[in-house]
Amino acid sequence: MAKDRTNMVSLMDIGSLMGGKTPKIVEMGDGYKEITEDWGPNTESTQYVNMKSASNSVKGYALSMSPQRDYLSDDMQKAIDDLLKKFPTGEECNTYYYRYFKTDITNKTGDCIRVPVTVCPSSVGGAGGDNLTSTIQINGNGDVEQGTITISEDGTFTWAPKEASVDTQ
Repeated sequence: MAKDRTNMVSLMDIGSLMGGKTPKIVEMGDGYKEITEDWGPNTESTQYVNMKSASNSVKGYALSMSPQRDYLSDDMQKAIDDLLKKFPTGEECNTYYYRYFKTDITNKTGDCIRVPVTVCPSSVGGAGGDNLTSTIQINGNGDVEQGTITISEDGTFTWAPKEASVDTQ
Protein backbone atom coordinates (compact mmCIF):
# COMPACT_ATOMS: atom_id res chain seq x y z
CA MET A 1 0.00 0.00 0.00
CA ALA A 2 1.34 3.43 -0.93
CA LYS A 3 2.26 5.88 1.81
CA ASP A 4 0.69 9.33 1.73
CA ARG A 5 2.65 12.60 1.46
CA THR A 6 2.77 13.03 5.23
CA ASN A 7 5.43 10.28 5.36
CA MET A 8 8.01 12.63 3.75
CA VAL A 9 9.15 15.45 6.05
CA SER A 10 11.03 18.46 4.65
CA LEU A 11 13.07 20.69 6.94
CA MET A 12 15.21 23.81 6.54
CA ASP A 13 17.84 25.47 8.70
CA ILE A 14 16.49 29.01 8.98
CA GLY A 15 18.98 29.87 11.73
CA SER A 16 21.97 29.72 9.35
CA LEU A 17 20.17 31.60 6.58
CA MET A 18 21.37 35.16 5.91
CA GLY A 19 24.62 34.67 7.81
CA GLY A 20 23.11 33.39 11.07
CA LYS A 21 25.51 31.55 13.37
CA THR A 22 23.07 29.32 15.26
CA PRO A 23 21.32 26.51 13.37
CA LYS A 24 17.55 26.36 13.77
CA ILE A 25 16.01 23.44 11.88
CA VAL A 26 12.27 23.86 11.29
CA GLU A 27 9.71 21.72 9.50
CA MET A 28 8.44 22.99 6.15
CA GLY A 29 4.91 21.68 6.60
CA ASP A 30 2.44 24.26 7.77
CA GLY A 31 1.41 26.63 4.99
CA TYR A 32 2.82 24.52 2.16
CA LYS A 33 0.36 22.71 -0.09
CA GLU A 34 3.14 21.04 -2.08
CA ILE A 35 6.85 20.47 -1.65
CA THR A 36 8.31 18.39 -4.45
CA GLU A 37 12.03 17.71 -4.75
CA ASP A 38 13.29 17.79 -8.33
CA TRP A 39 16.68 16.11 -8.31
CA GLY A 40 17.48 16.91 -11.96
CA PRO A 41 19.83 13.98 -12.58
CA ASN A 42 22.69 14.84 -14.93
CA THR A 43 23.13 11.78 -17.11
CA GLU A 44 25.50 11.04 -19.94
CA SER A 45 24.72 8.60 -22.72
CA THR A 46 27.34 6.85 -24.82
CA GLN A 47 26.74 4.48 -27.69
CA TYR A 48 29.66 2.78 -29.35
CA VAL A 49 29.52 1.33 -32.85
CA ASN A 50 29.41 -2.24 -31.55
CA MET A 51 26.49 -1.57 -29.17
CA LYS A 52 22.80 -1.88 -30.05
CA SER A 53 21.81 0.24 -27.07
CA ALA A 54 23.51 3.17 -25.43
CA SER A 55 25.02 2.95 -21.97
CA ASN A 56 24.21 5.65 -19.43
CA SER A 57 25.97 7.01 -16.41
CA VAL A 58 24.84 9.49 -13.79
CA LYS A 59 27.28 12.36 -13.33
CA GLY A 60 25.45 14.17 -10.54
CA TYR A 61 22.27 15.78 -9.33
CA ALA A 62 20.95 19.34 -9.25
CA LEU A 63 18.25 19.68 -6.58
CA SER A 64 15.73 22.43 -7.20
CA MET A 65 12.29 23.30 -5.90
CA SER A 66 10.03 26.33 -5.67
CA PRO A 67 7.65 25.70 -2.78
CA GLN A 68 4.79 28.18 -2.40
CA ARG A 69 3.44 28.90 1.03
CA ASP A 70 0.31 30.49 2.45
CA TYR A 71 1.28 33.41 4.67
CA LEU A 72 1.26 32.16 8.28
CA SER A 73 2.67 33.95 11.30
CA ASP A 74 5.47 31.59 12.36
CA ASP A 75 9.27 31.29 12.32
CA MET A 76 9.37 30.04 8.73
CA GLN A 77 7.36 33.04 7.53
CA LYS A 78 9.63 35.42 9.48
CA ALA A 79 12.61 33.93 7.64
CA ILE A 80 10.84 34.34 4.28
CA ASP A 81 9.84 37.90 5.20
CA ASP A 82 13.51 38.68 5.93
CA LEU A 83 14.43 37.33 2.49
CA LEU A 84 11.73 39.52 0.92
CA LYS A 85 12.98 42.62 2.76
CA LYS A 86 16.74 42.19 2.32
CA PHE A 87 17.11 40.24 -0.97
CA PRO A 88 20.37 38.59 0.08
CA THR A 89 23.03 37.42 -2.36
CA GLY A 90 26.12 35.23 -2.14
CA GLU A 91 26.93 33.50 1.14
CA GLU A 92 23.85 34.95 2.87
CA CYS A 93 21.65 32.65 0.74
CA ASN A 94 23.41 29.48 1.97
CA THR A 95 21.77 27.06 4.40
CA TYR A 96 20.73 23.39 4.58
CA TYR A 97 17.68 21.45 3.46
CA TYR A 98 16.87 18.17 5.24
CA ARG A 99 14.50 15.34 4.42
CA TYR A 100 13.48 12.16 6.20
CA PHE A 101 10.68 9.63 5.95
CA LYS A 102 8.60 8.98 9.07
CA THR A 103 8.80 5.26 8.33
CA ASP A 104 12.59 5.52 8.98
CA ILE A 105 12.11 6.97 12.49
CA THR A 106 12.42 4.72 15.53
CA ASN A 107 12.38 6.14 19.06
CA LYS A 108 12.50 9.71 17.69
CA THR A 109 15.68 9.02 15.65
CA GLY A 110 16.23 7.91 12.07
CA ASP A 111 17.93 8.32 8.70
CA CYS A 112 17.87 11.81 7.21
CA ILE A 113 19.65 13.48 4.31
CA ARG A 114 21.11 16.97 4.45
CA VAL A 115 21.80 19.04 1.34
CA PRO A 116 23.64 22.36 1.25
CA VAL A 117 21.34 24.75 -0.62
CA THR A 118 20.85 28.34 -1.65
CA VAL A 119 17.53 29.92 -0.75
CA CYS A 120 16.17 33.12 -2.23
CA PRO A 121 12.80 34.83 -2.52
CA SER A 122 10.96 34.15 -5.75
CA SER A 123 7.51 35.75 -5.45
CA VAL A 124 4.96 37.12 -3.03
CA GLY A 125 1.33 38.13 -3.55
CA GLY A 126 -1.94 36.67 -4.73
CA ALA A 127 -5.20 37.57 -6.40
CA GLY A 128 -7.83 39.75 -4.75
CA GLY A 129 -9.67 37.81 -2.08
CA ASP A 130 -7.10 34.97 -2.12
CA ASN A 131 -4.64 34.13 0.62
CA LEU A 132 -1.32 35.96 0.54
CA THR A 133 1.36 33.52 -0.64
CA SER A 134 5.14 33.58 -0.86
CA THR A 135 7.42 31.38 -2.93
CA ILE A 136 11.10 30.67 -2.35
CA GLN A 137 13.60 29.12 -4.75
CA ILE A 138 15.74 26.34 -3.27
CA ASN A 139 18.72 25.01 -5.25
CA GLY A 140 21.23 22.35 -4.29
CA ASN A 141 24.69 23.73 -3.58
CA GLY A 142 26.79 20.64 -2.86
CA ASP A 143 26.69 16.93 -2.24
CA VAL A 144 23.95 15.12 -0.35
CA GLU A 145 25.10 14.07 3.11
CA GLN A 146 23.79 10.97 4.90
CA GLY A 147 22.92 11.48 8.54
CA THR A 148 20.59 10.94 11.43
CA ILE A 149 17.80 13.23 12.63
CA THR A 150 16.78 13.29 16.28
CA ILE A 151 13.44 14.78 17.28
CA SER A 152 13.42 16.05 20.86
CA GLU A 153 10.40 16.03 23.18
CA ASP A 154 9.81 19.75 22.50
CA GLY A 155 9.72 19.12 18.72
CA THR A 156 13.15 20.56 17.87
CA PHE A 157 15.40 18.75 15.40
CA THR A 158 19.08 17.84 15.61
CA TRP A 159 21.00 16.38 12.67
CA ALA A 160 24.29 14.48 12.91
CA PRO A 161 26.38 12.99 10.10
CA LYS A 162 26.53 9.22 9.82
CA GLU A 163 29.82 7.85 10.99
CA ALA A 164 31.86 6.43 8.14
CA SER A 165 32.18 2.69 8.31
CA VAL A 166 35.72 1.46 8.77
CA ASP A 167 36.92 -1.27 6.41
CA THR A 168 38.83 -3.82 8.51
CA GLN A 169 40.44 -5.61 5.61
